[in-house]
Amino acid sequence: MKFSENSAQAVGYLRQSIPMMVKHNIVPNPLNYTLWYSYYSKAFPSLNKELDKTVERYGTCPPYISESLFFKHISKLDNDNKEQLVNFQNAFSHLVDHLSDSMDHTAQQTNSYSQALMENLTELGSHGVDDAIAPVLNKLSANASAICTTNEEFQGQLSAAQAEINTLKAELENSKKEANTDPLTGLYNRRVFETIYNQFVADKSNHDNITLIMMDVDKFKIFNDTHGHLVGDQILKFIGQMLKEECKDPILPVRLGGEEFALLCPRLKLKQAQLVAERIRVKLALVPFSSKRTGEKIPPVTASFGVAQKRPNDGLTNIIERADQALYAAKNAGRNQVKLAAN
Repeated sequence: MKFSENSAQAVGYLRQSIPMMVKHNIVPNPLNYTLWYSYYSKAFPSLNKELDKTVERYGTCPPYISESLFFKHISKLDNDNKEQLVNFQNAFSHLVDHLSDSMDHTAQQTNSYSQALMENLTELGSHGVDDAIAPVLNKLSANASAICTTNEEFQGQLSAAQAEINTLKAELENSKKEANTDPLTGLYNRRVFETIYNQFVADKSNHDNITLIMMDVDKFKIFNDTHGHLVGDQILKFIGQMLKEECKDPILPVRLGGEEFALLCPRLKLKQAQLVAERIRVKLALVPFSSKRTGEKIPPVTASFGVAQKRPNDGLTNIIERADQALYAAKNAGRNQVKLAAN
């Protein structure tokens, strides 16, 4: 999906789209706005050809064809490609913002034009006219009234579309959040983790001052088997909340999956990150958990940590691998401890 024009261009495309939609009795909803906006932006040449053929055949663009064209040309992407999906969400959000702003501007202008036209005709009718001009003036007045009535109807449709677009904007924001957030813990997921890392290392001024903490809850499979998955989920939720509270900017806590977490620590060196991991380890081990259902006390929940600092030529995979090795060393040494990767 490709929409990179500025606000002035966006307004221009929308101004061309509205008369076409009115002319062909096309409902002004976000999907149709996107189609005709795309038509005038010429972002998808094959879409223009199909829309022209459709309007020539039907005199309009039926809803089922509009939907088909939208998914065929505009939302065409590989659903398994996460980067494409994010780009689509961002581009569509950008477009919806333009539509919303442009619709407000266009609605105000068309309403002003209609009022001015009726006032001019009323003023003209107040002056004496000869018999030859009177019929023409009456026809002009009738046509102007029809235009104003049509405009009022379309204004109502615009208002409804505006409300729908506002809803769509909220849904887009929610979908972005859902795509970036682990639903159980509320922490960011691996996608955000990788994005933030790549943004940081792309800035050459940051050098290599970035450290990774890998965290894994000890014996979590046994814990789930003993206390049940519902209790296990509550523990993971608690850990997620604790990490949010303990990890202040610029540290980014994420859930990688299962009982495994990662803390990306930009601008922190190895020893600094070790202190962060040790603080979290101690705090978690001291929490007195109990079952909400039975009131039974649950043995302390602990976690093991591995810490690795980025080397000059490391990629993210290399850092994860070295932090994982340190984490396994912590597990093998008896768990509930922090180990540093060799630098």
